[in-house]
Amino acid sequence: MCNAETERGRGCTERERKLNYDKGDRRKKHVGTTAEPEIAVDSYQPRKLVGKCPTGLESKAPVILNRSVAGPTGGRQNSYAKHRYAVYQGTIYEAATSDRGETYHGYPYHGKLPKALVEHLRTYAVSEQMEQFFDKWVDAHITYHGSWRP
Repeated sequence: MCNAETERGRGCTERERKLNYDKGDRRKKHVGTTAEPEIAVDSYQPRKLVGKCPTGLESKAPVILNRSVAGPTGGRQNSYAKHRYAVYQGTIYEAATSDRGETYHGYPYHGKLPKALVEHLRTYAVSEQMEQFFDKWVDAHITYHGSWRP
């Protein structure tokens, strides 16, 4: 595991560094009001869908984030992943960074993902014995698109 001193001295890979979750004190967009994750219409942009986290998930968010995998880079050569993906109770969560990989905030994901990434995430759902919920989430919210390598 990397710490601040070794990170300054030689640089750390994302895999070596513990990822930090940032709830964001004023961030309410992804806060749900039910016990289930949901995808809702954005009240400010009616054509946009937004993932809403189930109530009580915040305390588990750091653990979920640190089990995540880096998403596709889209050809960028950054030292950090702009998006990371994890599975919790059969739901795919996306974590995004707005500060170059220092911290991430997450939410239930709806959109396009490479099939190889979805298949990799499915192994986490199987290990949690949540593959039926995972398959249902994928059928309802994921469109296969692009490529990805672990």
